[in-house]
Amino acid sequence: MIKKSFRVKEADAAADIALINQYALTELTPEDVFCFSVVLCDNEVDRDLERFTDASLAVLAELFVGKTGIKDHDWSSDNQVARIYRAEVESPGEKTSDGRELKQLVGSVYMLRNERTQSLIESIEGGIVKEVSVGFQARKCTCSICGELMGWLGCPNDHQKGAEYNGELCVGLLEDPLDAYEFSFVAVPSQRRAGVTKSALSGVFEMLKNADLTDFGEQIRELMPRFREAVASAEERDERRRIINENKKFL
Repeated sequence: MIKKSFRVKEADAAADIALINQYALTELTPEDVFCFSVVLCDNEVDRDLERFTDASLAVLAELFVGKTGIKDHDWSSDNQVARIYRAEVESPGEKTSDGRELKQLVGSVYMLRNERTQSLIESIEGGIVKEVSVGFQARKCTCSICGELMGWLGCPNDHQKGAEYNGELCVGLLEDPLDAYEFSFVAVPSQRRAGVTKSALSGVFEMLKNADLTDFGEQIRELMPRFREAVASAEERDERRRIINENKKFL
């Protein structure tokens, strides 16, 4: 998780009230709401050595409109405090760490002004609360070097995230977003500029615990290698990397 150059800025409630009222059952006035814009994610490489493709950002811009804002990825109705009413991909005229054009997914968000939200609004206005993360689902993460599916310990061609091949950094490319769940105010984000943790897995696993999975045998078998990676100790992962590197030298 990385925190860098994150920005939250106030938006124009009067100009956007018509968009906001699409989500309200009673008509709101500009005085009823607090609006701000936030960088949800970008195409920079994050702490997990993964990044969104430009195409993924474009899809997420559509998927995030109408999604809720919560606190600490706690999927309870009491923690719903905001809603995204517009999302657009913007180019701030900067470069990513590897020289590509920086693109950011910026969401316009509104909150109701009331006793429940006043403390959070004051914290946002005062610059105390300013990091967010997003929860979403992507169809795949692929190797930036060869295009094969990328796991936590590498791709089938033994390309490792963070390693360089012919001068090119290997990262995981997050592709084909399927759904956007929420954005959350968090203490520590994961992307360099926007601050993003890429999933709300705790909520997903809670749902899976109580779900009937009998019709998903094939999908579960596909995930088993990743489950084994997840439960492996740091020593086991280091040993696997050592063996892979020794095999490369031998070959």
